[in-house]
Amino acid sequence: MTIETFEDHGLRFEYPAGWELDVTDHGQVLTVAVQEPGGLGFALITTDGTRPDPNDVAEAALEAMREEYPDLDASPVLETINDHCTTGHDVEFFAMDMTNAATIRCFRTPRHTVLAFGQWSDAGEDRLPDQVRDVLRSIEDLDE
Repeated sequence: MTIETFEDHGLRFEYPAGWELDVTDHGQVLTVAVQEPGGLGFALITTDGTRPDPNDVAEAALEAMREEYPDLDASPVLETINDHCTTGHDVEFFAMDMTNAATIRCFRTPRHTVLAFGQWSDAGEDRLPDQVRDVLRSIEDLDE
């Protein structure tokens, strides 16, 4: 599989070639989204220069999902991404007659708080969950 690299605004990560890329810059907050062509999997990486607490950001992301999917199952997770200890959740939910999963990870660097969110459907290719996770695990803050 061919890999593309996003590198801008002090952020770098890898994503599968052929995925759609969208960048939204709102001053202190940058959001980069990559989506699988069929729309069954995506990753969002947000950097926030105001450096909010990673636990608060991860909880807010989970609560936003709970508003949309009240019956979701969530488990707290601690994971290391490129030497950054992250806080977050692994989430499973049912929507549009499909089982879906999401991963929420958040960490703070000297310059940003980084929120890494990935979501995929079981209707996608078998490798889709690994592709989304690989995007999130490849995140680097270049401005440290």
